[in-house]
Amino acid sequence: MRPEDLSAFLPIYEDYVRTVLSPTRDELKRLFDAWKDPTYWASHRSRTRLPAPSPIQRAIRRIKRPERVVDKIMRNPSAFPDGLSLESVRKMYDAVGGRIVVYFLSNLPLIDSELRESTELELSQDDPPIAYLTDDLARRHGLGHLRRQEKDSGYASIHYTVRFRSSAVPKGERPWFEIQVRTLAEDLWGEIEHVLGYRPEKRTSFAVRRQFQILGLELAAIDEHFNLLYEELSRFQYEVVYADTNPLNAENLPAVLSDLGIGCAQREIDGLLKLLASRGFDTIGQLCETASARNVQIIRNTYRSEEGEEPSNFDIVAGLAAIRESKSETEVIAALKAQIKFLKTWEKLRREFS
Repeated sequence: MRPEDLSAFLPIYEDYVRTVLSPTRDELKRLFDAWKDPTYWASHRSRTRLPAPSPIQRAIRRIKRPERVVDKIMRNPSAFPDGLSLESVRKMYDAVGGRIVVYFLSNLPLIDSELRESTELELSQDDPPIAYLTDDLARRHGLGHLRRQEKDSGYASIHYTVRFRSSAVPKGERPWFEIQVRTLAEDLWGEIEHVLGYRPEKRTSFAVRRQFQILGLELAAIDEHFNLLYEELSRFQYEVVYADTNPLNAENLPAVLSDLGIGCAQREIDGLLKLLASRGFDTIGQLCETASARNVQIIRNTYRSEEGEEPSNFDIVAGLAAIRESKSETEVIAALKAQIKFLKTWEKLRREFS
């Protein structure tokens, strides 16, 4: 590669980043932020007593660094016959990309369904989704409709090629890009593989390849065990029978809140239990006594008045925790206003220093 070719290409890529890739990355961030909100997945509850699944542990997006773009073009001349050019970058489905990390194997079909039914994203017909999963795993988790391929390294993930249906980028310029979906355990595998620089196609020694294969199998087994725990907990949460004297825990809290007309998301349970315990709510009866229809209505009305919107389920439970010691309606409202002010201050600090 001649220096003058690189010098001519960099302004081309810089302009493409500015006009196409950056707006697409920002739109992907907005979409991922909506998906990370636990309330987004409330409609995916299979039964009312269960918490919303809240599958996403994290979702990230990135733009490919220019040296990696150049490297990919130079390594694949047959795929990029135009060399270092705008046309080559337009053909590159990973110039911008995203990764969704879910907690459990059972979460993969949720993301698959959301991507397939999305009103914002269009799946590529020329490059349909591909699952780097075993045939057994794909079938057991309702992903048998996906193209499937296994990698010798043990890599496990699902790759989707998509583009936005509506975008600030004109349709003729709108890029196709890749979203990878994997579990938290498999993301750990991918990060370690990346740090070690492992590439099975690079004539890596048999001993190293075999170690990665073994690790892949062990992580797959760990994924299965975590998923079993998740599904067992879901069964307990649905079947639980409780009494006022029972201590609040992860198995009965979703059912209790559901019966109170509140609800919660799976990822909120631990925080809610800690919050309730810090305010002296140890048993189901203590929570139910405070969560009267009147108190819940006061919480809703106060949030509408102070915030101009409905409180989330988490806000309602936090409000119940805040008013436990209140003796009158005036004290209840004062405690709620203080709680709202506290949370707003924290959100402001979080935005400033994140």
